[in-house]
Amino acid sequence: MIVELTLMVAGLILLWLGSGFVVDAAKRIAAALKISPMLIGLTIISIGTSLPEIMTNVISGIKVRAGIDASGVAIGTNIGSCLTQITLILGIAALISRLKVRKSFIRRDGIMILFAILSLFMVGIDGTISRMEGATLIVIYLTYLIMISQAEDVRGKVMGEFKASIGSRSKRAAHLKTVGIMLLGIVALIFASNLVVNNAIRLAEEWNVAKSFVGVLIIGVGTGLPELSTAIRAAMKRSTSLSVGVLVGSNITDPLLSLGSGAVISGFTMNRGLLLFDLPYWFFASALALLLLRKKTSIRRPQAIALIAAYVLFVVLKIGFFR
Repeated sequence: MIVELTLMVAGLILLWLGSGFVVDAAKRIAAALKISPMLIGLTIISIGTSLPEIMTNVISGIKVRAGIDASGVAIGTNIGSCLTQITLILGIAALISRLKVRKSFIRRDGIMILFAILSLFMVGIDGTISRMEGATLIVIYLTYLIMISQAEDVRGKVMGEFKASIGSRSKRAAHLKTVGIMLLGIVALIFASNLVVNNAIRLAEEWNVAKSFVGVLIIGVGTGLPELSTAIRAAMKRSTSLSVGVLVGSNITDPLLSLGSGAVISGFTMNRGLLLFDLPYWFFASALALLLLRKKTSIRRPQAIALIAAYVLFVVLKIGFFR
């Protein structure tokens, strides 16, 4: 047991380090394109910080296809990570700096969080998520991505930067270096994800608990480390829109793109406890966070403490009644 736990923790650390490479590279690309901090957080950085969840789901999908039941690890990781972000991490970031957002952000992206959770609930309500349903989740995410990207003419900015780099050797070299760092981070993520999933399955068997329990309370928290570090760094630098954007973006990316990427490989089975407790709790916790933001378009210290308390309550209920 000690060996498996050590290897899983080592894998989580490598996930964090690998995603750090990817996120830093993504930030440089976004800065070169002159994209707004909120859009950077919602798209490039949220996808980058969700790479641990994406890779964990992909590896889980491959395991399921090979006859090894890793569905609970995949789905539990997504729910655990997102719940941690929208309550605990958002609360910690708000304690560091008051988080403020535009009301239009809450109407568009906040509603999208709730829609993403409901979509996951609907495809999993029969106890399974088929490959076709996984593909549907991905299509929903890509549609959302296109919608928010068009608002800032991302395509035009990408083409403009591409043309500028053609005539500049230094720009080409800088972009190639950035892409190389990103690829290095992705390789680390693939190796680390395999390490985490394999040892999580062994631990669940040794502890005689559901694999989803390990996914929610251990892997989910671990894979939320990139969002934690990114959100806190952004809050410390008073880039509150980036901080909120990363957390909200990840809560949209994980149930749609991350889970969809794993499900499209093999399909997943949905643990009944996740349907009855974890998903509803995640939905209402997200609604609470959005309500607190909508009230004064900011989260202050009392609201931040309420969000952290919501996470503590979830952990207590999960350990006490839904193992």
